[in-house]
Amino acid sequence: MAFAFHILGTSSSGNCSILEAGGTRLMLDAGFQGPRLMASLEKISLEARAIDAVLITHEHSDHCIGLGALLRQNPLLKVFANRETARRIKESVKADVNWQLFETGTTFEVNGLQITSIPIPHDAADPVGFAIDCPPEEGRPSKRVTWLTDLGHATTVVKHHVALADILVLEANYDDEMLDLSKRPQSLKQRIRGNFGHLSNTQARDLLLGLKEWQTTELYLGHLSKECNRIIIIDEMMNEVRQRKTDLRITVVDPLEDNPVSLW
Repeated sequence: MAFAFHILGTSSSGNCSILEAGGTRLMLDAGFQGPRLMASLEKISLEARAIDAVLITHEHSDHCIGLGALLRQNPLLKVFANRETARRIKESVKADVNWQLFETGTTFEVNGLQITSIPIPHDAADPVGFAIDCPPEEGRPSKRVTWLTDLGHATTVVKHHVALADILVLEANYDDEMLDLSKRPQSLKQRIRGNFGHLSNTQARDLLLGLKEWQTTELYLGHLSKECNRIIIIDEMMNEVRQRKTDLRITVVDPLEDNPVSLW
């Protein structure tokens, strides 16, 4: 099995990706309803029963709503989550779950892949991101794939893991002006902007510009708000990052696009 990374979607409406590495297929989050999740897998010629494990970042529906449908297709699937996240999800999943519990901040192994759980600031029980170390194969050097969405702000730990990522998925949720002009209630605007809400375009840019040394060559900006963000705004804002790091390829994942974004 050659290395492949497929972002099936990442937005405020749902988040899910597939990583194939070291002979293992991992799903990162399962945030789509069953029919869309299965249709997305079909687009990359993958069946649910071929997935070895799913990693869940937190209990919000846009990260785990498809778990029940996935388990109906693959009952023995290993589901990795920390204890609080598993506890919150258990009541909503109408299936037996093969829980594989980890402690936030620790590194654990899935079929030889080393996975580090990264504590993140968000208004969930015990939210995490993931960094997966992929072994070298077929002439490709080892790579670290890091999945970081739903960040109220960039902590020292988050900055550390961003700097170590070779392939990085990072949240750029909203444009400040568009959020101000939206018809959302003021309480929701405050939640989104809060230290346990979401990362704005400006915050994502400033996080990257603030790094002294970092090794990312593939950057995917995701978890975009359909209402309060636009690809053209983020893309223009990232020009300064491109000038600073000339070997970096930046892809903004369209929240309105159903087709997977793939890297081989």
